Amino acid sequence: MLPLLPLVAALVQVQTAPPCTVTAEPREVRPGDSVLLTWSCPQVSRVRLEPGGMILPGGSQVTLRPSYTTTYRVFDAAPGGSELGHAEVRIVPGLPLGEPARVCAFDASAQSVLPGDPVVLKWECAGSAKVRLEPGGLELDGKSEVTVTPLESTRYTLTATNAAGGQSRTVEVAVLGKLAKAATPMVCTFDASAPVVKPGEQVELRWVCQGDAKVRLEPGGLELDGQSAIAVVPDRTTVYTLSVSNLMGGSSRSLEVRVEAPRRVLTEKDLSDPEEAVKPLERMDLQEALNRGAAQRAAAPEGAWTLRLVVSGHAPGLKQVARAAGSRTPDILVLPYLRPDGFRWWQACYGTFASRAEAQRAWKQAPAPLRKAFHDALPLRLQKLPGDPPKAM
Repeated sequence: MLPLLPLVAALVQVQTAPPCTVTAEPREVRPGDSVLLTWSCPQVSRVRLEPGGMILPGGSQVTLRPSYTTTYRVFDAAPGGSELGHAEVRIVPGLPLGEPARVCAFDASAQSVLPGDPVVLKWECAGSAKVRLEPGGLELDGKSEVTVTPLESTRYTLTATNAAGGQSRTVEVAVLGKLAKAATPMVCTFDASAPVVKPGEQVELRWVCQGDAKVRLEPGGLELDGQSAIAVVPDRTTVYTLSVSNLMGGSSRSLEVRVEAPRRVLTEKDLSDPEEAVKPLERMDLQEALNRGAAQRAAAPEGAWTLRLVVSGHAPGLKQVARAAGSRTPDILVLPYLRPDGFRWWQACYGTFASRAEAQRAWKQAPAPLRKAFHDALPLRLQKLPGDPPKAM
């Protein structure tokens, strides 16, 4: 019989191997300082980073600037994926300030150029520093370089700062010949693959920006390319903001991705319960009210008439109709309304009647608040529309 000890040891090693390694450097910072978050998840190809809901490669890193203590969590990007790892970044306002930042060197590859010619700005700073380059307000590394293409004579100022203090230096680049005005960057396009999704569904955010730009996406604070895309899985309605900047300034754009809660589609069985028949206009959203209206219309006899009370593009109007109808709320039909220009609204109607004359007589017996609120009710013949449920046999 073979010894079991090596097999048991190997099994324990497999079970205890972490699915994902997540590290933050440094783990403690002052508010607004940069943190490099790195993860390696060999078992999955795509992960979801929270907070922010960003879909990213299974092995990657991002630069973050948390303003409060945050636990960054990495999940499997598959629907319902489990947590693979996490790392906490603590915000400690009282950390030692240390050495003030200093600009050790700052120079340009050329002192004079023609309009649009490239110039390489190089610098090296001492101390843990945030570096800001003007004009443009770009935040860059403490030891780095950037290529600029000035269209007019420009004085570039490099400022290195940390919690203990800072220092600035300048260089001037003269532009020869005809001067031209440089343009600030613009977010040319920023859109989502779907403006409305269900919980857990993935959305692709896409953007294309002008020029050599630095892009920041919120929520999440990710710094990305100027022409790129990223997948997100919002768990609630979220406004995403894309900010772009270069040496001459910046701009931003926002878009909303709405997360809809799952809906229950009403059936004719629901309509037989008066309590359920009243609830949609007071508590349900517009789509559920339209589903209820479709079932009511399908149950009406061929050639039936109704009374159109109001055409509206705003879902809160459902509550106004319900309050005015009172005990006759079950007689309210919420139906689609297609304008001539193709814009789809909804209409609230009162009752179903065998003829136009019967509809007009019934309106005189309708609740007084309803007649007062919608005094110009219009008789309307019910028509079967595409998508209506079939009549029960």
